[in-house]
Amino acid sequence: MDNPSVSLEDAIRSIISEHVTIVEKRLRAEFSGVSDRTLDVAETAAHIGISEKLIYRMCQEGSIPHERYGVTGSRRPVIKFRLSDLESWRTAQRLANYKKRSSYPKEI
Repeated sequence: MDNPSVSLEDAIRSIISEHVTIVEKRLRAEFSGVSDRTLDVAETAAHIGISEKLIYRMCQEGSIPHERYGVTGSRRPVIKFRLSDLESWRTAQRLANYKKRSSYPKEI
């Protein structure tokens, strides 16, 4: 006689797998047509949760991915950010910060 708990676990795994597949297909269909958004400085600052002044400073330092539009040497170029670039950059920042924190000695 088979163990009833094993067959129940198999049934649950099968149901979950089917639902995950359905949801994954739906999400892929929804996001397949989504184009990459372009944000300005104010939108980027709000998206990340920091000040516009800090965004400008990071652009000047070259520490955040951005695009400048305007005449070369202009004091007021238009600065734009691609949302996909920002999310990749945020992931890299998170990983770098995690590595820094994980290298700290553990407290006893």
